[in-house]
Amino acid sequence: MRKKYLNYFILTLTIVLAVLTRSYKIGNVPSGLYLDEAGQGYSAYSILLTGKDEFGKPYPFIFRAFTDFKPPIYTYLIVPLIPIFGLTVFTVRFPSLVFSVLTIPILFLLINKLTNNKTLANISVILLAISPWHILFGRTAYECNIALFFLISGILLFYFGLKKPLMLIFSAISFALAFQSYHAQRLITPFMTLILFIKYRQVIFTKSYRKYVIISFIVGMIILIPSLTVSFTPGFLARATGLNIFSVKEKTPSGTINEGIGNLKPILNNRLLLTTKEFASLYTSYISPRYMFQLGDYGPRSSYPELATFFVWQAPFYIYGLYKLIKSKRLGELKFLILSLLFISPIPAAITRDPYSSIRALQMVIPQTIIITFGILNVWILIKNHIFKYTALLLFAVIVLYSLTKLYSSVIILNEFYRAKEWDYGWNQLAQTLKSLDPQKTVVVDTARHGPYIELLFFLKYDPRIYVEDNFEINQNEYYSNMNKRDNWK
Repeated sequence: MRKKYLNYFILTLTIVLAVLTRSYKIGNVPSGLYLDEAGQGYSAYSILLTGKDEFGKPYPFIFRAFTDFKPPIYTYLIVPLIPIFGLTVFTVRFPSLVFSVLTIPILFLLINKLTNNKTLANISVILLAISPWHILFGRTAYECNIALFFLISGILLFYFGLKKPLMLIFSAISFALAFQSYHAQRLITPFMTLILFIKYRQVIFTKSYRKYVIISFIVGMIILIPSLTVSFTPGFLARATGLNIFSVKEKTPSGTINEGIGNLKPILNNRLLLTTKEFASLYTSYISPRYMFQLGDYGPRSSYPELATFFVWQAPFYIYGLYKLIKSKRLGELKFLILSLLFISPIPAAITRDPYSSIRALQMVIPQTIIITFGILNVWILIKNHIFKYTALLLFAVIVLYSLTKLYSSVIILNEFYRAKEWDYGWNQLAQTLKSLDPQKTVVVDTARHGPYIELLFFLKYDPRIYVEDNFEINQNEYYSNMNKRDNWK
């Protein structure tokens, strides 16, 4: 009993740690507000005041943004927060913070459910609480973070449903919300549900489960109706067609060989062959220790300076943990889940040209974190009977403290010094200056930078009722189909 309470006490401290690492200065760090964040915030503000987004569309199923389209869940989550916190940077990032923290206990419950090993569960969530990868998207308004929460919750509820079939309905709800939360989940969620259904078909298709499976399917489809009604429009497919390596049209495909191959040129330069090779190269990068622990994501807004997606010290535990996991017969259901997630998670990211996109592959943080934890526990098994085991425990505590120090240095100091520009720092300051000017003066804003109007709309808290009336971009019947945009703003 005492050990049980100790485990839950550790979990509570881990949740507190997750709150601190994600909430500290979240309204000011990163400095500024990236235009995608500003766009979501102002769309929510417009929905709150008018029932329409800034383009005049009533309650969109997907939100138009700079010839791109955003999944709706995140924006609608911001709407009820604005009357409480105002239209601020903190408000826009708050949903990501909350769902990032909530993922901690969900992961604990999932691991404990599948293994009844609270030590494995606790160490896994501690590592997730200090994960640079998970923290980055927990401090900024990225939809992938909320989608991850719904995905893991759906999996957990599915496993509960194997004993209590009523839980399958709630699992379907969570999976449906994951599907509508982020682009990558349009592939990940169907794959994951299909894998689970095939694996456990003998249970869920029994007579006693049949009614709940049918109800779950109907409920899930009802929630998906908004997405399904626009699923074949250019807006819904904008990301898939614009970034998909299999649909990108080039005169010369990547990897083309032009010399020294003679009659083999048509074969070796076959577009499908070259694209498949490119996909394989991109796919394998997501399980590569070199990318995970050294290179990380090259994007200035999807990484921290001098940090990869994981800490360098975790590399040997990952390699050892993966080896032990493949050999292990003890983990059972958890091993199946880890390998399934590890297999399907890179797919949405690997079909785009961006190398090692931590945004599209965020779901990989779960299996890879558990693998690192499994490596740590297996090392502990080797040394727990030795005299220096207490030294090892102390060393682990020091490493965790070092990781927190490294996080503070990269997130709070270096990221602000080197990458404030990437987060569109300065528009808030400009907005405050504009407020102090004579309202009769005409101000011209250079539109050379992409989308500056949305920053001013956000920080000036410009009345969306006026904006929608005075500015026209698209006919409402072409909202999801016309991909053109107007660059001027008055």
